[in-house]
Amino acid sequence: MRHGRYMGYGFYGSYILSILVILIVICLIVFLLYKQKENHSIEKSMELLKKRYVREEISFDEFSEKKSVIEGLEVTNSSVITLVDRYVKGEINSKDYFKILEEIKRE
Repeated sequence: MRHGRYMGYGFYGSYILSILVILIVICLIVFLLYKQKENHSIEKSMELLKKRYVREEISFDEFSEKKSVIEGLEVTNSSVITLVDRYVKGEINSKDYFKILEEIKRE
């Protein structure tokens, strides 16, 4: 029977396995950070909306409308997050928001 470096992948087998494990861990970390960033951005938008309401920059009706739109939103990509931020900051109105959102969903 032969033992040692001429069996299987030999000496380099442990290096290949280690590199694969490290790559899998890195991919998992990147994926989890990406998912956390999406959720965090929507939460940040909600906090900004609340702050604008407290500072009386927007009325209760506008706050309620924007809050209901944001809470029911499914985040599909970073374009949606950017759109929500612009909507919360008051850079675009509701009509433009829904129009742009439909364009993003079609892509």
